[in-house]
Amino acid sequence: MERWLLTYADMITLLLALFIVLFSLSTISVKKFLEFKLGLTQTFNPSGISLPGGTGLLSAPSIAGQAGLASQVGTGGAGSPKVNAAQLRQIADEISRALAQEHLSSYAKVNLGASSVVVQILADRVFFQTDSAALGVAGAQIVDTIATVVRPKPNLIEVQGYTDNQPINGGPFASNWELSAARAANVTNRLNVVDGVPATRLSASGYSDTHAAAPNNTAVNQAKNRRIDVVILGTASG
Repeated sequence: MERWLLTYADMITLLLALFIVLFSLSTISVKKFLEFKLGLTQTFNPSGISLPGGTGLLSAPSIAGQAGLASQVGTGGAGSPKVNAAQLRQIADEISRALAQEHLSSYAKVNLGASSVVVQILADRVFFQTDSAALGVAGAQIVDTIATVVRPKPNLIEVQGYTDNQPINGGPFASNWELSAARAANVTNRLNVVDGVPATRLSASGYSDTHAAAPNNTAVNQAKNRRIDVVILGTASG
């Protein structure tokens, strides 16, 4: 064999390797990105507590109770100004009226608690399909309607993603943790980028199937557990 053929073959092999590397750099994997985010969160924030205005996707124990009502644990500093009960009631009433005007009341449930207002949305009504984190048309409309009320308010807002206990087989997400986190992040991103809610008031958390609203023993109950909670806290951004 001619010696120049060996040199030529080596050059072709190196060029092939170069193009493979360039192609891999040009393609963004949502799954790998979320894994990277999770690794950073575990390294720099081992307590797992969400910070107001942060973009962390995963938190440790949920701040929501079994009924879906959240407390102020994990958000807001000790010196953050509080919003009184009358103001929370007004926010709940305004969101309920806004959803009714857009004929969306059957899609979202508004719960008023002692320290927060929780708008609970079934994921099947919000996202394109069961294992998808992309907002559907109705889901975007629900989020935008909530934003019309909360945008001028000072309250901190946490978007919480939940799933049922069915394992994920295939698709862009390896686990329910990633799916719930990506859904919460996409809703939070729309509130900020599209609806103009300041990023300093927003945070997103994914809880997988760790806080079921109902036992995962029937298809109806599993649908209840696939949900997004938009939690308007009784703490104002300071």
